[in-house]
Amino acid sequence: RNMPPGEMLTVVGEHVFPFLRTLGGDGSTYAQHMKDARFTIPTAALLAKVVDLIAEIPLEGRDTSGDLYEYMLGKIASAGQNGQFRTPRHIIRLMVELTAPQPTDVICDPACGTAGFLVMAGEVLRERHPNILHDATLREHFHRRMFHGFDFDNTMLRIGSMNMLLHGVENRDIRYR
Repeated sequence: RNMPPGEMLTVVGEHVFPFLRTLGGDGSTYAQHMKDARFTIPTAALLAKVVDLIAEIPLEGRDTSGDLYEYMLGKIASAGQNGQFRTPRHIIRLMVELTAPQPTDVICDPACGTAGFLVMAGEVLRERHPNILHDATLREHFHRRMFHGFDFDNTMLRIGSMNMLLHGVENRDIRYR
């Protein structure tokens, strides 16, 4: 934030963005989706404005940063070109609460889009089973085997994978199908 805008554009474009592409680890579906991602903020002035706006938002925890990401997704478009449809968050919560996911479940969304249902399932599990991440076996299951999402739009796969990462799921299975 205190960096000159031109320098910030260079640091983000040449260092931060390439680092973000590696977060999922080699061989992960996240790494697969992010390999072709491009940093597309065109000017230093626009990047500085974005950073200043985000700096005003308190981003202390997983919930806030994930909520900001989902808010931005909602503002970008409510429907995509391939028939994607954005379900309102309160409807997603109701549907997930009615399914009552359990810590040992395997959860799949066959048309996951931005992964909103998978994200909410993770949040509901954390609320209803606060010790889910304290038990080594359940934590491993939660981060490595629980969440599966499919979509046929590569942009949605990238967005959904990033959304899951921002909501604290380390190695989710989000793939083209």
